Amino acid sequence: MHWTQLLDRVFRIYYFFKFYPFRKERLQKRRSGRSTGFVGIQIDGLSTSHFKQALEKGYLPNIQRHLTRGYRLRQYQAGLPSTTPAAQATIFYGLEEGIPAFRWFDKKSGQLFSCNDIDHVQKFREELFDGRPGLLEGGSSYSNILDGGAARSVFTVSSPHPQTLFGRFGGSRILLLLVLHPLRVCRMMVASVLEYFMEIYDRWHFAKTRPWKVREGLFPFIRIFCNVILRELQTFGVIADIYAGVPYIYTTYSGYDELAHHFGPASHQALKNLKYTDKRIGEIMRMLRHAPGGRYELIILSDHGQTPGYPFRDRFGATLGEAVSAFLRENQEATVSSGPLEFTHLQLGYLEEELDSPKGWRHQVYRASKKFFQRRINALVPETLKVDPEGGIVITYSSSLAHLYLTGAPQRLHWCELEAQQPLLLQFLSRHKGIGFFIARGKDGQVCFFHRHGRLCAQPDKVPDQSQLSFLAPYGDPEKIFPELCRFANQESCGDLILFGAYDGNRIVCFDDQVGGHGSVGGEQLEPFLILPNGHPVLTRENLAGYQFLYQDVFLPYRRQGSVPEKLRR
Repeated sequence: MHWTQLLDRVFRIYYFFKFYPFRKERLQKRRSGRSTGFVGIQIDGLSTSHFKQALEKGYLPNIQRHLTRGYRLRQYQAGLPSTTPAAQATIFYGLEEGIPAFRWFDKKSGQLFSCNDIDHVQKFREELFDGRPGLLEGGSSYSNILDGGAARSVFTVSSPHPQTLFGRFGGSRILLLLVLHPLRVCRMMVASVLEYFMEIYDRWHFAKTRPWKVREGLFPFIRIFCNVILRELQTFGVIADIYAGVPYIYTTYSGYDELAHHFGPASHQALKNLKYTDKRIGEIMRMLRHAPGGRYELIILSDHGQTPGYPFRDRFGATLGEAVSAFLRENQEATVSSGPLEFTHLQLGYLEEELDSPKGWRHQVYRASKKFFQRRINALVPETLKVDPEGGIVITYSSSLAHLYLTGAPQRLHWCELEAQQPLLLQFLSRHKGIGFFIARGKDGQVCFFHRHGRLCAQPDKVPDQSQLSFLAPYGDPEKIFPELCRFANQESCGDLILFGAYDGNRIVCFDDQVGGHGSVGGEQLEPFLILPNGHPVLTRENLAGYQFLYQDVFLPYRRQGSVPEKLRR
C-alpha cells in the first residue's frame, strides 16, 4: 500500500472517532445524495502584496502548498466601501447598495448604525435582505458580519432567525465539541494567556519604534478573542460541518485585520499572526482531503486590503468631529438652517428602540446587561462618531472613510443646499490637510468632487479628462476608480458629504484611531486577493473589480443544481 493511501486511511479512522457524534448527520446527508458545495475562507483585510510578503517570510506554508496543487492566486479591485459588511452583502446576497460604511446614519429614521452592534446589524439585515435568497441557505456561517441566510449561524453578528446568546456562540454543538476535546480547550486557554503577554510586549515595542500613538481601549481583549478563542472555535465548527456534509460553509478569520489596524498592515505583529491562521486553514484542508462528507471546492479570498496610515487625531490634535464642531462654533455667522439635532431616535451610537424579539426574562436580562456594558465600554473605545446637536451635524468614521450628515431633511442634500446652510463648511473641509477630497451630490445627476485645488462636477457615465482627475492620481488609476466613486456616491444611505482621508502614496489618514486603514480608496486597501482552481473561467478575465463577480461567477455556480462550474468538473 502506498504511503499516501495509508496516511489517508489513518486520518479517516482518526476523524471517525473524533467526530463520531456527527456520524448520524453525515449518513443522513449521504442518503439524500452526496452534496456538492464550497468552503469559503475569508482572511479579513489582507491585501495581495501583504499576502505575498507573508508567503516569502514562510508564514503561510499550508496555503503555499495549496497553490502548488492546481490553484492560482489572483488580485482584484475591491468595491466601495472597501469594508467587510459591504463585501459580504454582495457576496452573500448580490446587493451592492445599502451599507455605505462600517458606521453610518440613517437620516429618515434618525438612527445610527454600527456593524459591531448585534441589534444594529440585525435591523438593517431585515430591512435590506428580507425576502432575498442568501448564498448560504442550507449551510453554515462562522464568524461573519452577515449570515447569508445560513441554517447555522455561529459567531456571526446577524442571524436569519431569532437566536439566544448561547445559540450565537454555537449552542450545544460547540459545547459538545469542547467537552469531547479537552486538549484543544487547554491549548486555547494557554494560548489566551500567552497572547495577553504578547500584546503587552508588542504595545511596548510599537511605542518605542513608531511615531503614532493609538489608544489601546479594549483591544487586548479583542485580540485574545479574535486571535485565539474565536479562531479555534470557528475552525472546529467548520471541520465538524465538513465531516457532516454541510454543503455551503463560509468563515472569516479577522485576527490579521485587527492587528493591522493597530500595528500596521506590514508590521511583524500582523504578518506573523497569519502563521497561526494558516495552521487552522491547514486543519480544514486536511479534513477536505481525507474525510469530507461531500464534494467541496475550497475558495480562499480576502475582501479588501489595508493601507498603512496614521490617526487623524494624532496628526492634527483633535478628531475629525472635534475639528468640524470647533469650526462651526467659531463661525456662528454661518447659517444653521438645519436646526438642532433631534434625539427622538438617536443615542450616542446605539438604537433606542428595541427590535421585535421575545420579551421574556432572559431577553430582559440580556438587554439590561448590554446597556450596562455599552455605557462603560463607550468611555474606553476611541471616538468613532460625532454628534453635534447645536451644529446640526452627525459624522461617522469608518477608518479612512467618513460620512457627514446635516440633519433637518430626511433626504440627502445637494452641494448647493449644503453651501446655503453652511456657507464656510465646504471651504474648510476642502482645505484641511487631513482630507484628500470629498464628494457631494450635484444637480441633474452630477457627482461633485471637492479638493484643495477646486471643484469638479461630472456625470457618472462620462469620465473627465486626466487633467481634471489629477487630484485622484495618488489614490490609483483615476480612470478606474472614478466610475466606482460615482457609483458609491449615488447611494442614498451615504452622507451629504463623503470624506476620504488624505493619501500621499505612502500613508493614509485614518479618522478612526488606527495605523492601518480601509473603507475608501488609495493603496493596498483596494487590492484583495482570490485563490481559485486552475481553469476557473474567472481567472481568464483581464479586469476583476467589485464584489458582484464573486457572487455571480465564483460562489453561485456551486449552488445551481448542486453543480460545479462546467470547466472544473472532474
